[in-house]
Amino acid sequence: MRVNASSKSNTSRFGNTKSSYIQAMPWQTETAAMDMTVEDQTSNCISLTRALGALERSLSANNSLTSPCASLASLSENLSTASRKSKKHRDVLMICEEKFLTFVHRMNVYFDLIAVSIPWSLDWCRKFWDLIHVVFKIVSSYVLLLEKVTELLESITHLLPDYEQLLAACKRTLDLQEWHGRESHLEPVSYVVADVAQFLLELQEMLTRTSHGDPLRHNRLFSPTYQWRPLDSRFAQLEARLVRNKEWLEKELGCTETEYAVTEKCRAEYRESLDKQSEGEESEELGQQRMARQMRRIDRIKTWLDGNCSYRDVYEYRLRQRHPNTCAWFLDNEKYCRWKNIPFEDESANDTDRLENHWQHRVLFVQAESGFGKSYLSGMVIDDLRSEAGNLNIDDETESPSTAFYHFSATHSYCIHPDDALRALTDQLIYTHRHDRSTLDAVSLLVRKTPAHEKATPDDVLSTLALLLRQHPTFLIIDGIDECSDIKLLLRYIPELCRKSDTRVVLFGRPHVGIPNGYHKWASDAPHVISLSNDSNKHDVEAYIIGNLYELADHGYFGISMDRSLIAAVAQTCKGNFLWASALLKYLRSPVLSPDERRAKLEKPYELDGLEAIYTHILALLEFRPEAERRFVVGVFRLLALGIHRPCMAGFQKAINVNPGQRTIEFGPSFITNEVIPRLTCDLVEVTPCNVTFAHKSVREYLEVVDPQTSSFSLHDENLAHAHLAAVCISFLAFDIPKRPLESNNPHVSQLLLTSHAQSSATSMRTNKSGDSGYKSLSSGPPISGHHLAVPGSSTTSASPTHVPCQPQWDAALPFLRYASLCWPIHLTRALTSPSSSPFPQTPPASMQYPWLTSLSTFLTDRAAVTTWVEASWRYNLPPNLSRLVPLLETVKSRTPPATVEGRELRWVVHGVRELSEGLNAVREGWGHRVREDPGLVWGWRGGRGMI
Repeated sequence: MRVNASSKSNTSRFGNTKSSYIQAMPWQTETAAMDMTVEDQTSNCISLTRALGALERSLSANNSLTSPCASLASLSENLSTASRKSKKHRDVLMICEEKFLTFVHRMNVYFDLIAVSIPWSLDWCRKFWDLIHVVFKIVSSYVLLLEKVTELLESITHLLPDYEQLLAACKRTLDLQEWHGRESHLEPVSYVVADVAQFLLELQEMLTRTSHGDPLRHNRLFSPTYQWRPLDSRFAQLEARLVRNKEWLEKELGCTETEYAVTEKCRAEYRESLDKQSEGEESEELGQQRMARQMRRIDRIKTWLDGNCSYRDVYEYRLRQRHPNTCAWFLDNEKYCRWKNIPFEDESANDTDRLENHWQHRVLFVQAESGFGKSYLSGMVIDDLRSEAGNLNIDDETESPSTAFYHFSATHSYCIHPDDALRALTDQLIYTHRHDRSTLDAVSLLVRKTPAHEKATPDDVLSTLALLLRQHPTFLIIDGIDECSDIKLLLRYIPELCRKSDTRVVLFGRPHVGIPNGYHKWASDAPHVISLSNDSNKHDVEAYIIGNLYELADHGYFGISMDRSLIAAVAQTCKGNFLWASALLKYLRSPVLSPDERRAKLEKPYELDGLEAIYTHILALLEFRPEAERRFVVGVFRLLALGIHRPCMAGFQKAINVNPGQRTIEFGPSFITNEVIPRLTCDLVEVTPCNVTFAHKSVREYLEVVDPQTSSFSLHDENLAHAHLAAVCISFLAFDIPKRPLESNNPHVSQLLLTSHAQSSATSMRTNKSGDSGYKSLSSGPPISGHHLAVPGSSTTSASPTHVPCQPQWDAALPFLRYASLCWPIHLTRALTSPSSSPFPQTPPASMQYPWLTSLSTFLTDRAAVTTWVEASWRYNLPPNLSRLVPLLETVKSRTPPATVEGRELRWVVHGVRELSEGLNAVREGWGHRVREDPGLVWGWRGGRGMI
């Protein structure tokens, strides 16, 4: 119930205090500043009436989101309606709704209190309720943001005084009619509503699309005199103001008229605290520090997103290979142009009903068969949308659209999940808009009170991306959706994003990808699909072949007597398949071929008909390489195809140079670097600054089916490949790691090392039976570097560096240690799990069947090497477990004649692995809590006597 006070003058014994408290604070937004006249801004003063006017204009601009709230009951009903909208997050929404209502009830009593002494309009309260409803309705679409905003309002609620008690005190002390003439007593209370309303307006601005005008508007962030602060900093100032206001109010009401000096001192302290926040000047150094803090927020959220995919690799590699004047025909396609030119409008971007009902028209599918060149086409679309963003059909006040992209590639097996795409897209947009105030506000809110080690969940990333798309007009280009590990999930994510924003999405994939029914819209032409046949691309592919073959001819690759009419004949056999054309050029560029051999191939193009034919010829060329190079290429193929996880670039280089059973000499005459991999593999493998992959997934598919009897590069026998990779890892642990603690921190270590080399790791350990191998899951704890197994691109991306926790010196010095320590039991388990499917007519020699045997035997006899491995595993938060290996090795031993050298060595290895497994179980079960805290303690393990 409101008390209708009569109109009275706002002048009081506080003099000018009423207007001075709402000065142009550093935390006020651009919108609030626009509501002030030049004279107001000059005096750094804005009246309460103007603040309320800003609220009214903001609500008028969001009529589609506003349902009039005439009372608390109607507001409560509107909040309940908004919370019931989402079934997926119903529980979270209901909890947040309750906390919103708690805040609302506290403010309702506040309005009753302020009406005691200051003339107050009931319409003002309604506008305030409308604003709360708008904020809740918008933010409820982003559950993560809703929880963060609810935390802010909950904090405000706790900081506000108990207005109900204050109101009761007022009514007891004086008759209400007497207080109508003493508005000065409760004038400080009115300051709260402007502060809170202003903050809610800023939240609303962060959650909606607004016209930005001048594209260089963000340069003001660098002005040392413009003290804009991110949301978390502004909220801290708001909290300080509320605390001071509460102190003043309690003292004001606790004093009598005769205690004038006390009340005057309280007012002076309050004015002083407000003046300190209002100081607008700061030095250039402070401005730079403020900007540095803002950028640290960006770094924090990028770490929180945990996006470690090198998403630019495919785009940049194809950009270097792109032939001039190709793909231009697609940019004139009618459906593409219609999709691209749908205008971005602020009004429609904020209209949730319109977004939900018409999202299908903003999604475009481009479909073509494998080898068409969709990755090149998507790269051209990316460049087109970037270059034409400023020329699209948008008004001068609307922000130019940004572009974000992602390429799914089966060769990048570590980042083909839909969540990887969401993280990469979000990472790009945060970097693109890192100087935008609404984005910085969202970032500061997301990372507020977020632990440094915490990583965003898929739902968190989805909410963050949806908010960024709502804030900024954006094109999303996603290539290779058919190579995504979960296409159905990806196609569920797209509607969720499009229903909450006006983003435009183009998806490149193969025709076999089914389009869900939800993408169809009744009585319309949705879904919008561009189906491309090989004829669509034939002219471009022919131009690509002819241009490159003429270049090879000019450089003498075909000798001096070549009939150049052959080039056109070969180009006409391409059948519009760009992948075939690319493979053909790789084959013809091989230095192994002589000019006469290249010319002979052009004279018989039927021998190169089809992709498999070219791959067959390339592997035949590789067979002529020296033995060391062939062994190197085999290792590259096996690690790329069957690696558990991709090592970092330095680790990959180390792995492919390991010769099982021998110590690896770094950068010796036989050491091969990553840079020469394309040349040695005839470009079947591509190398970028942060990744090593097959040139196309068809390369791996061909290697998996090729006959092992005709090619030593075959991956048909996976057991043999895993056996080789296990041998590489074990050999590295046995010969290439330092035989000492990774971090010396135990006083007894030196004494232990004196005798460690003379002891077998299998003779001093006792154990109990244990469970399954602990290596099946990589989530037992955060690894030392803050990420999962290192992958190419995890340390850097082309967009911007992502700050990661400091890497220990020992881990940086041994880049292959992580992979070798954690993955050798997995490789060996897979090598022994099932009988080999190799079509060899006879059993291969033991050295080929069990390439790991000698290295494992050496490893087990070197206690220092074993202990280093155990310590490393614990430091990577994956305690070692060999329980699954013991029965598998027993089976191998039973199949091997005991009188042979291999049989005798197998008996020793089985015994050693069993003893080691029991010892590992004993450490984990009896001392695991201590070793997890200090993995170096494993150097003090004394078998059944425990730790020393």
